[in-house]
Amino acid sequence: MLYRINQFILAVFPRINPSEKNWALGYLSPEAKELFLQQSLPEQRHAINVAKSILETNPPISLEDLQNLITAALLHDCGKSLVSIRLWQRVYIVLMQKTPQSLRSRLEKGRSVFAFSLRIDVQHALWGESLAKKAGLNSAVCLLIREHHTPSTYLGRILEQADNMH
Repeated sequence: MLYRINQFILAVFPRINPSEKNWALGYLSPEAKELFLQQSLPEQRHAINVAKSILETNPPISLEDLQNLITAALLHDCGKSLVSIRLWQRVYIVLMQKTPQSLRSRLEKGRSVFAFSLRIDVQHALWGESLAKKAGLNSAVCLLIREHHTPSTYLGRILEQADNMH
């Protein structure tokens, strides 16, 4: 519970110091930098936390896989940049992630702003994959962005685990 309160405070008052932003941008190609900078400040903060968490776990993977994984971590929520998400929607989405999938699926089908919020949670990974493909990012990064909530690969599971921690 304390973790969620801290997460809420960080979402309301996100801060990124210049060295952190430079660190993140240093991992990214020019096209990927553009996608990163299009994300909201809370999404950028979250992405940096996810990427740093992956580096701290030091997974046993190749340097190429690590580069792809860190790039995907910094961009995994870039699809959210296509819609305006209010703070209450972010809170609602996080709370609803703990509900049974059958209930979430029923709620997603409605026409209310609550249903739209749940659809954002489901669709942003696909939107992000599309943005990454349009930016010319490699297929491994695009796949990781798409599967960051429903991983089918080892790298995807690493990303999902780090994402769930932040």
